[in-house]
Amino acid sequence: MEVFLFLVGYFIHFCASCLLLYKIWKHKSIYGLSVDTQVSYLLAVIARCVWSMETRLVETPFAYFELFCSTAIACGLCFLCYQLYATTPKHTTVFLRVYVTAPACMVLAFFFHPGDDWWTMQILVAYSMYQEAMGLLPQLWLMRKMHEVEPLTSHYVALLIVARFIRMVFWGKMYFLGEHFLQLLFADILHTALS
Repeated sequence: MEVFLFLVGYFIHFCASCLLLYKIWKHKSIYGLSVDTQVSYLLAVIARCVWSMETRLVETPFAYFELFCSTAIACGLCFLCYQLYATTPKHTTVFLRVYVTAPACMVLAFFFHPGDDWWTMQILVAYSMYQEAMGLLPQLWLMRKMHEVEPLTSHYVALLIVARFIRMVFWGKMYFLGEHFLQLLFADILHTALS
């Protein structure tokens, strides 16, 4: 049951990404969309491709399907963002660029990951969670600086919040089952609170 909650959260994230892909494809513009957010999510899904093979997610066939779909959609979104990068004004600060947030997330993952081992696969799990949380910051910054936010972009962010809430329920259920991943629960709480 708990693995199902985890996968549902990522399937909702996948649906949000499909909505965003539709918006970009239809308008041929990435106006109102942060490229750094999409690159951050691509980095997080690449990390998930590595660590999910070491968890009990491999016991469910839906995990492979979800991981394949999430990887494909993240690559597609980054490719479209790269193609259409010149069509949008740049409203970001240097501190929210992916080349700043990705190393910061890696440092957080090294110091705040589940388990006591210095080097473990849990570092990649923590990195992907922190990268997803920090990756939303450039999008929120951009939405705040814009005069008018497009409805599909706001629906995208709302679906991301729903996905994180479901994952918080997953981490809460894991806590009650005796598996304490408070650092990862904190990352999803931070992600939802920032939204």
